[in-house]
Amino acid sequence: MKKIKEDTLLTKIVDCNALFTLNNRKVDLIGGKPYIYAEPYYERVFNSKKDFAVFQTIKRKGSRPLLFVKLFRFNTCLKKDEVMEFITINGYRYRIKNSYKPNCDGYLLGKIRRKDIKNLIRSDISSIKIITFDRDYEFHLEKAEAERIKDEFQCLKSKRFKFK
Repeated sequence: MKKIKEDTLLTKIVDCNALFTLNNRKVDLIGGKPYIYAEPYYERVFNSKKDFAVFQTIKRKGSRPLLFVKLFRFNTCLKKDEVMEFITINGYRYRIKNSYKPNCDGYLLGKIRRKDIKNLIRSDISSIKIITFDRDYEFHLEKAEAERIKDEFQCLKSKRFKFK
């Protein structure tokens, strides 16, 4: 029998089923497939009183995890390039590509690779930056929000959800 050291004990248990909700109604399917989603984050732009955005993690059946973002500012144009960055406390930047078509409605849909999820889980996320044609938007995260994002990414990486 192995002796358990103090540093190998679990410090936090995350209930993945409580974090995500399954949506399999035929009217709401994304691309004809059911999906799971987490509760959205409502974030205010740093140094702005009226600009904000909604962030939400989504996973469709048979695809990579997605991060859906909606910027609430009139005529915010996004291109189909690397337009979103996760910035860590150490200063590392993980760029996410927009897989949604170029638009001026403020919609962004980023596919997150397993490699990026692995790196983001290991590091502490301090802010999220979105690059548009007009200006850059930076959202500073509190410690609890950053931990919740890491928990969601951990669940999406390791848990196999049952899609009906």
